Formats: sequence, C-alpha cells, structure tokens
Amino acid sequence: MNIFVELLIAFVPGQSGFMFMWVLAMVAVLAVILTYERYRDISRRTDVDAAGFTDRLRLLIREGKFDEAFNLCASGGRRALSRIMGAGIKRAGDGAEVILSSMEEETLHMIPILEKRINLILMLGNVATLLGLMGTIFGLILAFDAVARPNVEAFEKSSLLASGISAAMNTTLFGLMISVPCVLAYSMLRARIDQSLSEIDRYAVSLLKVLLPADTVEKDYKVSAKRIKEEVDAEPNIAPMMNLMVILIPLLLSSAEFVKMGAIELKLPETSAGGGGGGGGGAQAEEQARLDLGVVITAKGFNLFHYFKKEDEGAPSQEGEKKAQIPLADNEYDYGKLNAELAGVKRKVLKEIIASLHPGLPENATLIQLYTEYTKNDYSGVQAFMDHESIKIVAEDTIKYQTVVSVMDAARGTSTPGGKVTMFPNVSLAGGIVQ
Repeated sequence: MNIFVELLIAFVPGQSGFMFMWVLAMVAVLAVILTYERYRDISRRTDVDAAGFTDRLRLLIREGKFDEAFNLCASGGRRALSRIMGAGIKRAGDGAEVILSSMEEETLHMIPILEKRINLILMLGNVATLLGLMGTIFGLILAFDAVARPNVEAFEKSSLLASGISAAMNTTLFGLMISVPCVLAYSMLRARIDQSLSEIDRYAVSLLKVLLPADTVEKDYKVSAKRIKEEVDAEPNIAPMMNLMVILIPLLLSSAEFVKMGAIELKLPETSAGGGGGGGGGAQAEEQARLDLGVVITAKGFNLFHYFKKEDEGAPSQEGEKKAQIPLADNEYDYGKLNAELAGVKRKVLKEIIASLHPGLPENATLIQLYTEYTKNDYSGVQAFMDHESIKIVAEDTIKYQTVVSVMDAARGTSTPGGKVTMFPNVSLAGGIVQ
C-alpha cells in the first residue's frame, strides 16, 4: 500500500518528475478508452453462433431459398461472418469465380475494420515505457546534480540524491504499470480477431461446398488468404532500461551512503592562543568577538564551551569535569539534548550577527526565522563571530569513532517545524579516538 501512496504523492506539483507522472496518467486514460472502444466494436462484429448460423444457411440454400438466405445474412448487420457469407449468396447465380471473388473482397474489407486501431494500444504501451525511461533519466540527472552541487551539506546532498532516485523509480514503475496492461490488452484483442478469422475461413468453405460443385473449392482454401498483413514491430523493448537500472541504481544508493561519510569537512585544530577557552563575552570588542564553540566528549557525557557560556560555569578542560553539562541518559549519550543545546547557541550567535545591522530584531525570534533572515541577506561585512559555522570536538582517548561521528551529525544541522537549519558544518577534531 505504501507504494501506491508514494505514487500518488509523486503527482503533487513541486515533486521531482511530477510532469512525467501526469503525462503518463493521460497515456493511461487514452489506453483505457481505446481498449474499451476496440473491445466493444470487435465483440459486436464477432458475436455470432457461427455453427448454427451456417447450418441454417446451408439448409435454405439446399431448398433453393437464396433470397431468404441473403435476408438472413443481412439481418446480421455489421457482423463479419454474416456479411462475408451474404456477399457470396448474393452472387450465387454468377459462377464460381464471381462468388469466390465477392467473398474474398468482403473479407479484405472486414479484416481492416476488425484490426483498426489495435496497434495503437501497443504503441501507447511503448510510449508509456519510453516516458518512464525519460523520467528515469530526469531523476538520475537530479541525483547526479545533487552529488556535484558545491557548498551543500552532506545530509542535504543525501536527501537530494534520494529525491532524484525516487523520481526515477516512480516514473519507471508507473510507466511499466501502464505498459504491461497495454501489451496484455493488445494480445487478447489480437487473439480474438485471429479466432474470428479462423471461424470465417472454416464456415465460409462449408457454405461454398453447398453453393458450388464439390471439386471447385480446394481443400485448404481460405477466403482470408489474400489478407494484407502488415507486420508491426511494436514490441516494447525494455532491456536497455533494465540494464540501466541494474547498473546505476545500486551505484546511486551506495553513493548516498558515501556522501554521508565522505563529505564531512574536517579541519585540524587551530593553534592560535585565543582558540581554547570559554568565553567571557563582554571583555572582547564586538569586532573581535569569536564564538569559539567546542564540545568535550567524556565518558560521563558532553561539555560545551562557547562565547555565551556564563563566566561562573567555567570552561571545561580537555579531560572534562566531574559532572558533565549534558550527562548520559540510561548509559547512552544524549545526542538529542546536545543538538538542542547547539541549536540554542546557533540562535544566540545569529541574533547577535543580525542585530548588528538590524537593531529592531524581535527578542523572541525563532532559530528558523533568524536562519532564513541570515541566508537572505549579506552579512559578510560583520566582523564579529566570523567563526559562527565552526565547532571544535575534543574527545578523550577512550571515545569511539562512532560517537564522534554522531556528535558531528548533531552539530552540523537540526530540524525545526519551519524547516532544516545548517548549524556548524566546519568541524575541527582534537584528542585521541579509537575504533
């Protein structure tokens, strides 16, 4: 059921590839209408009890009631068998060649009517497959563009990459969901027509044996022998598309994981004398103010140091304090609380930067509001907190690598009700780490 929900969501304007989905939907509607129309018309023209109808005609002809036999054929209306037999009975007194020619001519007239537009159903199946392939290529272009886009965070690249792959898969699946029924519908209608033509050949010969001398009709004679049959190579060839999927999709899925691991921007610890401690804030001039944000990972939890940290809290050393600022929760590191604390720091520093140019900033401005304001305007001239996107991570020697990676994830960004916010993508490491 989730698959169908995803397909419905893919029709929403703004979703990647939604145009292809709507075009495919129109192809599907056209295929349904065409299939229904062809089925009804073919059913009307082939709906006849061929054996009983032929026996009745043979009896009337043996009794010499040719006019009654012709009227019986005329009562069949547009039915193919009755019209073909009626053409022969109408010329019953004109000789064998004329009778055969009349029935053959009427057969050549009826066959194209029966086969009319059924090739369009198969063509629509091919079009659906190709449109699905176009959507696939479009989705892959989006995916590769996401990987190649500069100045985009790793988690955002992963999200864009997944969105591109999703667009590719949705259009491919929907295209095949249309193509397969089209092929089945074409095959069923084709079989119905071929069965009807076989009946016409069999019962037409049975009637001719009554109308003409026995030695006039050849044993393997068929009134449809002169049928002009155009072979249409319209079979959907999805092998190239499937080859593309088999090769590229696993590559893109693995790339999504590599992006998460390989696109983290790391820096060596700064060696400047002013880079270690915890703040004090007001002692520095605004133009020289630095955030100096850092996280100390200890066995007991996390400690933070930054410009806004209260002086009476002190600055934790690299060995950590006896009591962690963010202690363990159920013997596990509390990454959620760490993310919330860092989001609070990000809000404060953005507020300071924006307030330097816009003093009327509301006191209760949220993080997403501040982040949106910051990204829409140019604050490059503000000298204070130029390191507001940087964070130092200091870990004890016993801290495992996965813990450090999780701290990086908590520091790089956060999700708010208004959207995602990039916090501290520039990471510096210090301390010993073991696997």
